[in-house]
Amino acid sequence: MMYIRLNKNIGKTADSEEAAGLQERRDKISQFPADYKQNPKEKLNPAQLEQYYYMQKLETDVAKWEKEKEKIKQCLWWDDVVKGLANQNQSTTDSGAISENESTPSTPTEQTEPEAPPPATLNPNGKAWFIHPITLINYFNIKIKLWHEPLKNSQRTYYNSSDNIKPSNGAFGKVRSFWNEETKSLQKKTHNGLDLFADINTPCYACLDGEIIQYKNEGSNGYGNVLVLKIKGDHLRDSINNYSLEYKDEVVSGNGFNLNADYFYLRYCHLSSAVLINGNVQAGDLIAYSGDSGNVKGVCNPHVHFEIAMKASGNGLGLVNRYNPAFFVNLQAIDEKLQTDVKKRRNNEKK
Repeated sequence: MMYIRLNKNIGKTADSEEAAGLQERRDKISQFPADYKQNPKEKLNPAQLEQYYYMQKLETDVAKWEKEKEKIKQCLWWDDVVKGLANQNQSTTDSGAISENESTPSTPTEQTEPEAPPPATLNPNGKAWFIHPITLINYFNIKIKLWHEPLKNSQRTYYNSSDNIKPSNGAFGKVRSFWNEETKSLQKKTHNGLDLFADINTPCYACLDGEIIQYKNEGSNGYGNVLVLKIKGDHLRDSINNYSLEYKDEVVSGNGFNLNADYFYLRYCHLSSAVLINGNVQAGDLIAYSGDSGNVKGVCNPHVHFEIAMKASGNGLGLVNRYNPAFFVNLQAIDEKLQTDVKKRRNNEKK
């Protein structure tokens, strides 16, 4: 049985810090361009987009709550709620002359922590009132997430493939550049995933429950061995973290990505081998091992190119149909010494 402990601050007033934070978000959104909903990715800057997607998630959670109300009776704690309401009603009846505004004094010697309010209260008219979903979102101590990190220690690549220190090179967006001989200038280039440092044969795990629907080689000039995991849209949406864009040209998502879709596809690229090539898996299951297949053969910064996409393959050029994985992967601090040691070893192996 799973127990959920309510935050003791659940009864905070409208003047609370949490309420003020939510109001602050509403105030910021009220300053957006009037027609921003028609094309938010063009109308809003990265900071505004982050606010927009956060409020969109809240709206999605509220809509889900409306659908789930009738299922509450099936929850494991429903029997406790009913008994609690019955006891509350009995206490009200037994109190007799004690008015609504009076309270029973507590024993001076008792120093116990105040009990958290129940998930429902019973009014004198017999109606049961449940905590509103927005309250649940803001005040629960914990979030139940299925998400499991793709690697045991998910960190950005510290070096690019040219041996230069450039962690932004593996971020999502127009974070790369190349010399255009024709124009004699540097030009921006997109990177449509998140490069996670992984020495050869590092274990890779299923981030969410899902189905492995594909494992194939996408070419020596591309992503090499690629494993694709199909996941439910709700599971991904529930896994959004508090990431904020770190780099100037990093973005939230590309055109065509619909965060409200029913299914998404996690793409693990440049692998050496797969443990499973099809079938259902659970979050945390070992599914593959990292490598340097495809266009990263022999590079000094071996890594897993990780994508969140609308399709298993054929998503289009650039950032199209893809979302920034850093909003789900909980990135750890870069281990500069480890990555430097691996770089030196890899370069020595090529001599």
